[in-house]
Amino acid sequence: TPIHQKIRMSLEYKLWRESVFERDNYTCVWCGYDKGGNLQADHIKPFSLFPELRFAIDNGRTLCIDCHKNTDTYNRRNR
Repeated sequence: TPIHQKIRMSLEYKLWRESVFERDNYTCVWCGYDKGGNLQADHIKPFSLFPELRFAIDNGRTLCIDCHKNTDTYNRRNR
């Protein structure tokens, strides 16, 4: 939705993402991939369902694209 897009473009979201990457040493926590460019900050509890956890560092993890696609919530599989 437009509000979610606006949040994802915000400074607070960018800082959250950066903090997750730094905490995880820019490495996929599932497979160990660390080449950069293919890493994503994943919300463990979904962004849309848990608005109170959107910027909680402990609700994020660094995943490579392939591992992210294997999560239960990738592309809103949780609906």
